Amino acid sequence: MSLSHRMTSYRRSTTALRRLAALAAALALLGGGAVTRSAPAHADTPAEVSLAGTFDTAIGCSTTWQPDCAQAQMTLAADGRWKASLTLPAGSYSYKAAIDDAWTVNYGAGGAPGGANIDITVPTGGETVAFVYDPDTHVVTDSSAMPVVTATGDWQTATGCGATWDATCAATTMTDPDGNGVSTFTTTAIPAGTWNTKVTLGQSWTTNYGAGGAANGANIPFTVPANGDTTTFSYNESTHLLTVVSNAGGTAPLDTLGALYTSAATTFRIWSPDSSNVTLSVGGSNYTLSPASLAGYSSVYQTVVSGNLLDQDYQFYVNGVAVPDPYAQMVVPNTTEGVVVDTAAVTPTDGGWDPRPALVNRTDAVVYELSVHDYTIDPSSGVDAAKRGKFLGLVENGTTYDGVSTGIDHLKQLGVTAVQIMPSFDFGSTVPNWGYDPVNYNVPEEQYSQFTAPEDRIREFKDMVNAFHKNGIRVIMDVVYNHTYTKNVFGNITGKYYTPTDLSGTGDSIDDGNPMVSQMIQDSLEHWVRDYNVDGFRFDLAGVHYYNNVYTWANYLETTYPDRDLMLYGEPWNGGASDPNEPQKVRYGNMPALAPVHFGAFNGVYRDAIRGGTDDNVFGYMGNNGNPSAIAFGMTGSPTDADSTTPVSSNLWTPAFALNPEQTMNYVSIHDNLNLYDKITYSGASGGATGAAGAIDRLAVGTILTSQGVPVIAEGDEFLRSKVVNGDYTTAMNSYNAPDTVNAIHWGDLVTNASIDSYYQAAIALRKATPSLRLTTWSAVKNQIATQVNGSVVIAEISDNPAAPTTYDTVVVVNPTTSAYNVTLPSGSWTKVLNSAGATSTTGNTSCDPQAVTVFTAS
Repeated sequence: MSLSHRMTSYRRSTTALRRLAALAAALALLGGGAVTRSAPAHADTPAEVSLAGTFDTAIGCSTTWQPDCAQAQMTLAADGRWKASLTLPAGSYSYKAAIDDAWTVNYGAGGAPGGANIDITVPTGGETVAFVYDPDTHVVTDSSAMPVVTATGDWQTATGCGATWDATCAATTMTDPDGNGVSTFTTTAIPAGTWNTKVTLGQSWTTNYGAGGAANGANIPFTVPANGDTTTFSYNESTHLLTVVSNAGGTAPLDTLGALYTSAATTFRIWSPDSSNVTLSVGGSNYTLSPASLAGYSSVYQTVVSGNLLDQDYQFYVNGVAVPDPYAQMVVPNTTEGVVVDTAAVTPTDGGWDPRPALVNRTDAVVYELSVHDYTIDPSSGVDAAKRGKFLGLVENGTTYDGVSTGIDHLKQLGVTAVQIMPSFDFGSTVPNWGYDPVNYNVPEEQYSQFTAPEDRIREFKDMVNAFHKNGIRVIMDVVYNHTYTKNVFGNITGKYYTPTDLSGTGDSIDDGNPMVSQMIQDSLEHWVRDYNVDGFRFDLAGVHYYNNVYTWANYLETTYPDRDLMLYGEPWNGGASDPNEPQKVRYGNMPALAPVHFGAFNGVYRDAIRGGTDDNVFGYMGNNGNPSAIAFGMTGSPTDADSTTPVSSNLWTPAFALNPEQTMNYVSIHDNLNLYDKITYSGASGGATGAAGAIDRLAVGTILTSQGVPVIAEGDEFLRSKVVNGDYTTAMNSYNAPDTVNAIHWGDLVTNASIDSYYQAAIALRKATPSLRLTTWSAVKNQIATQVNGSVVIAEISDNPAAPTTYDTVVVVNPTTSAYNVTLPSGSWTKVLNSAGATSTTGNTSCDPQAVTVFTAS
């Protein structure tokens, strides 16, 4: 819910991809000859899964169809699926998935209980077949259903093939060991240079795919920067897209728009659907652009200018009017001029990228939102004066105030795993401003940079990302593709960039329903992932966008960069406008369809249930005036009613929207509206850190940190940050352009309210140490959590063991009342590990503090 310079506070508010591929493959295998064994449909929490079939003796079992054979056992993977790889001789086989080493529960084709046998054929010579069982859908599939995928090209002889463009060469066979529908091939044997590639299926040129996933399409060019570089080919069997990533980044030279630099020449391209009068000025000369054919793009005009133009300014003109380059990677500040740069070639100061912090499951993340400017601009940050309010100020180590760590060292102590950085691309207004008024989507904001030279500005942003990674923190960019600063940003190129009716509340909402605008957004996202190594995106007003386009963007990024584990999520609402295409836009009801590409949504319903209105003085549940049933539901991750990716078209605003827990971003405070402490005091609570106000703050965030999903914390909430100056709550409600006296983080608050920060640290540490608080699947939240409401008190009993779903190991009690509450715990030995003060270790005591979250774990 981000406000631009003209917006007011009116806004209130793959896992599954693998399943779809598996289901399609399994349904194709439906056939006769099934073993007549049955299974109850409710069994979905196995302790063991085995592949019982006619191939069992071939892998060392004593007989066929042997469910308890050790060699036929599958392994539970981190993504919640069971996997196995079996080397099988040539032949035809049948199999099923047997649960817990017996035939009592088994699943056949299509995931049907006791269903038809699944048939496979292993070609001559035998092969290793990868199997994947999904405990949510009960579908088991195998890689034998996919024809052999081969990466081909003019580079193949370097990898040991006898010829180039050889569809039969086994040395460049692509594999899909995880069963996720993406086949890959990686090599370091391709020498430095520019090469071409395509993908073939079935070791034949009969079926092949080229640029843009087109059948029999054009060759795909790519560049290997240096000998010995690692090059990875990735093929998505659903979209047929083949992408190539070599050490310096994605498929290169980039076949997109903008200024595409090489030392010999620069290619300039721009989309101009309404006019053929397109010219360019660069290096003191003028050039006329001509129509160009480019796969995946339309109405493109192009010119190629010889010579080394690095760091030269350039200007596009349409009908004689100076217009910006929407693809510019660097600009002359406050102009429509671009600067020719080679972003990918600019390396971090240390010479390369450090490993990004691991993220096994997205529900492992704890996200912290901050503003580049506000976080360090105050001298109390301890940051060097030249870096205050700048990119590198965010990552300066060793900063303190009154002996207490500030800045990035504070984030490390707090325990967050990712920062969500408010808009940091080039925006139109001046600092102080939060940047929700974009001008150049691919350029780091110059007001956040210490430097003026283009390469220095690029490197500074990369150094920031690298430093966060070194310190164990991932970087998520807050992106604003829903509108621009004004219509003048792109309007003089063509009005087709904008929607006929404004949807953003700013008068200039972007129309990604136009394929070229959608492509521009996808290309911009890739620019930041490929060239700046960011780890994900938070989409401002994602409800302006078509959910099918969001699916396409996310699918492309995750296919092209499968090792990144990107986090993608946004606000499932627009700027308060009536949208005739609303059923096709990002809404809660459409979130199940986005589960396959791991796209999540801010859970405004849960936020409002906890805190009450965003800017009013009425408490929600956190002041004991709310709906405890809504809290109980939010604590389970707001799951959909059915385990299905089908949109809930009957209710686009359903609170039951998350097909997987990772889809709900849980929060009680964000940059918009009253922050948490100001909402609490505006609603009448007082007493600071040691009084009712501090207790309510801890209760609200404690609820978020013990709920299923992904928690998001706003900067400064952990030490009762306030934006109220001289009693002015009105400015605090909408402080997007307020002065530093209002928005700057004042680190003395951390000293004053150290007990609140200590509680946040304890609750985060508990979350990270407790798997039950980070469940990953729909079936887990449905089967392994029991909630109950007793008056206003909410109790959640949770098991992290799918094989023992009602053997609870964690109990969370949320008590918003002003009296202590005694909880009845399940049988067994229990330890109280979190109370109103933070971490504790108490046995034999079932008392739960007033206005507090209390957590017990099985001893």
